[in-house]
Amino acid sequence: MQFRYFILMTFCLAAFIRSTAQQVSKSTAYTAPIQKTLSAMDAYDRAQQARSDANDLWEKKGATGLEIEKGITILKKAVIFLDSIPVNELANGNIYLKARRNDIYLDMAQAYALANQRDSALTSLENMFALGEPSGVLNYIQKNPSLASIRTESRYLAVINKMKMQGELWENTALNTSYKNDLTLTEKIAGLSLLWSQAKYNFVYFDHLSNDWNQTYLDYIPKVQTTKSTAEYYRVLMNFYAQLKDGHTNVYPPDSLSTQFYSRPPMRTELIEGRVFITEVSSDSLYKAGVQPGLEIVKIDNEPVIDYSDRVVKPYQSSSTPQDLEVRQFTYGLLSGPKEKPIVFQLKDKMGKITERTAARTGYHDIKSKKSLEYQTIGNVGYLTINDFENNRINKNFDSLYTQIAATRGLIIDIRYNGGGSGNIGFNIISKLTNKSFKTSASKTLQHTSRPGDEPRWEISKPYDWAANGKIYYDKPVIVLIGPRTFSAAEDFAVAFDYMKRGKLIGTATGGSTGQPVPFNLPGGGSARVCGKRDTYPDGKEFVGVGIMPDIVVKKTIKDLQSGKDAAKEKALEILNKGK
Repeated sequence: MQFRYFILMTFCLAAFIRSTAQQVSKSTAYTAPIQKTLSAMDAYDRAQQARSDANDLWEKKGATGLEIEKGITILKKAVIFLDSIPVNELANGNIYLKARRNDIYLDMAQAYALANQRDSALTSLENMFALGEPSGVLNYIQKNPSLASIRTESRYLAVINKMKMQGELWENTALNTSYKNDLTLTEKIAGLSLLWSQAKYNFVYFDHLSNDWNQTYLDYIPKVQTTKSTAEYYRVLMNFYAQLKDGHTNVYPPDSLSTQFYSRPPMRTELIEGRVFITEVSSDSLYKAGVQPGLEIVKIDNEPVIDYSDRVVKPYQSSSTPQDLEVRQFTYGLLSGPKEKPIVFQLKDKMGKITERTAARTGYHDIKSKKSLEYQTIGNVGYLTINDFENNRINKNFDSLYTQIAATRGLIIDIRYNGGGSGNIGFNIISKLTNKSFKTSASKTLQHTSRPGDEPRWEISKPYDWAANGKIYYDKPVIVLIGPRTFSAAEDFAVAFDYMKRGKLIGTATGGSTGQPVPFNLPGGGSARVCGKRDTYPDGKEFVGVGIMPDIVVKKTIKDLQSGKDAAKEKALEILNKGK
């Protein structure tokens, strides 16, 4: 992830910490002697305490000049603390601590402005910008009433203009052109170049590749030059980023083209034992038309289904592992296409009878959607399905079910179809399965220097110790079901669960892709993202590009599908019921 995104994130985090710091007893820890054992987080806490103490003085309504001066003095001491050699060294390895100086200078600018010390306020604002403050705080600065007294000053306006130019540079404002049926050659080259440069400076998995990224860029210039439409151009861009082989590094066409690229009927398909089957139909009208689970798809539009997928789908899929590519090729992307073009299937039942069916890609009014969380009790075993980590109600729903879950002899958590969302939602679930803290993933990002010719270095973030919930604690056996559609934040969940040895993982390898993507816009209204954070197990074990491996492998078979058997689920039930 780009440095500016981290700073913006920590600015928001700092605001939260500042709002809650009043609950902590006041201290002058930031003025205490620096201990040899001081950690980056200790230093961070000291700086935040200083900000909290100072802001309590200068921010309060009706603050006197003496109170504001006391607040400024506290902030000055905090800057001295952060400038000390040991703390500076810690900050070089911790981006959250490093960002505190920016925040303190902004606090000082506001306090000085309230004290009508304009030169000092302007100097503080200039110091803040000189440290590399991201343009994301520009709106806050322009609207903050504390800075009203310096808004007409030329030095203030100079800082604001520089931040605006910085924002336009990093937001690629000039390249965010509007959609038209065929972009200009200039726009096409600019878009390709932007994709190349964003990956070169942010992508964290070049060591997974064997190709030269710069040469790949050169190879694609003539390809974009010969495109005849924006739709064709975006297909080339999608294919370009597919060369990076990462599930969190993707190109998305403009909204104006979404129905041409992503329209598909409400059904799921899957490659099982080398053949493609319908596994799920979410529309009664489609089901009644003869498109049903268990049927094999032999052809699509009169072309053998594997050949069709290799030609129409596979070249545009960004994936980190063979199992993830298989899902994208035969589950997510196989039936996607133009809204107005129906799909003609050749289907075969288990008796070998072949029929032909036609399905529209859109126009269904009876689609049944899955819930984020579903629960049932099977015998005396709880079965909890979590289909995503995107819904903030998941944790509340889990809590509401806890009485039922607590009465079981064991719990199965099924995240086989969980494509991710917020890792915190999953960690909150795990915190209720233990009475001890547990570790989340370790990670690292790229840190660039301004020295010509220097290659980027790794910025290391150690695994975080997530506290046990305390109020709710399920202490019975737990099994987690995983598969190739277990992805992103669901893999963060699986890593934490696996590393703490809370229970068995059953199923097949996960998708093998997580991280923090850096998003950006492209000419013509499209967008893209590139993975800027490299996650591992807490001990450094890699799983991106590999997948999280189950303790017990259970693969889906054609026989299981056609008989309605869920072998992984049955295996989990068998293990948990052995405790009778």
